[in-house]
Amino acid sequence: MSRLSIKITVLALCVSTLNACSDPALELQIPVEITSPASEGSAQPHLALGSDGTVVLSWLESQGDSYALRFSTIANEAWSQTRTLAIGSNWFVNWADFPSVVPIRGELWAAHWLVTQDEGYGYDVVLSTSRDSGTTWADPMPLHLDGTPTEHGFVTLFPWQEGIGAIWLDGRNFIQNGEFAFESSSGEPLGMSLRYALFDSDGQRTLDEELDTLVCDCCQTDVALNGGDAFLVYRDRTTEEVRDIVVQRLSDDTWQPPSVLAPDNWLIGGCPINGPAIDARDGHVAVAWFSAVDNNPLVHLVQSNNGGATFLNPIVIDAVGSFGHVDVAVLEHGATVVSWLRSEENGLGLMIRMVDRAGELGEPLAVAGIGTSRPLDFPQMVYDGTRLIFAWTDIDEVEQVRTAIVELSP
Repeated sequence: MSRLSIKITVLALCVSTLNACSDPALELQIPVEITSPASEGSAQPHLALGSDGTVVLSWLESQGDSYALRFSTIANEAWSQTRTLAIGSNWFVNWADFPSVVPIRGELWAAHWLVTQDEGYGYDVVLSTSRDSGTTWADPMPLHLDGTPTEHGFVTLFPWQEGIGAIWLDGRNFIQNGEFAFESSSGEPLGMSLRYALFDSDGQRTLDEELDTLVCDCCQTDVALNGGDAFLVYRDRTTEEVRDIVVQRLSDDTWQPPSVLAPDNWLIGGCPINGPAIDARDGHVAVAWFSAVDNNPLVHLVQSNNGGATFLNPIVIDAVGSFGHVDVAVLEHGATVVSWLRSEENGLGLMIRMVDRAGELGEPLAVAGIGTSRPLDFPQMVYDGTRLIFAWTDIDEVEQVRTAIVELSP
């Protein structure tokens, strides 16, 4: 194992106005790279955290003209034996739109991946479920039922009620009177919509609805649970091409209207391929995202200390050569860690920065080098209650998913 010379000391400050109390100091230990379960030729990692603390790493591996979706779980500092969920030669594989394997609740797990359509450039999402913690899997079924020759993807799976909630971007609105169109008959722009479906524990669809008629075309979505509610974040799109981050709250089985988290007013005529990330713990909700208004690339963080009822003013996490590709993790005592990609002298660096409950910033620190100057990876980060776990694709010579952990100590 190689050790990266980083050490962070984080003070969880007492701020009476934020209802904080005498929190102990937290210290992040030196990051330790651990042997990855993924072989050479692997990419598109995804980390998922179950309610019981189970951490699942999934990824794709090329096999000639096919791809395999594989996954592993971690115990202590070692990944379990790799398991293969599915193999296909008709999959749609894209560095920004990657599959997932998610522990939903107990032994109920869910997974998704993308398959190309028989004709044209469209692709679909398929969903598979497991009732035995990933040992066996049901035959994949369509996540959506529109049957249009359009794109579908950027999926987030999450536990809801006793089943599986699914969020995805959907291209069906491009089809007007049987033809593909970029504008409606009234001249309004057409684009990807945001949809939600609910599946019971047997994988049967019980609900399917549209949440937003026009969203950014290819930015990731994310969901966090807190206090019995689900918080969804995504990059919206107005008819004037402003693409800011919005949040929707699912409460009592009803989605509240979308609300802009912070008005960046980023006017951009195409998708930046840079979605937001959200995490929550004990009433503390944190959202990280990227924007580049006036060609000024910034990584932002906004926090809520009242369960998402209101959000504080945004904080700039990074303003030096940032490419975004963010992730976020909320720790105990209200501390938050943001990860992102930054341009460094020898390529891209996977960076992290700590923010305490009062908004005080620690120093930005490098976790790993990605081995390329092109941001063709979305590094993953989860907090399992005791430590941070990272996964990314190293693109130095041969593509391979790599992993590291950062322990915490009081």
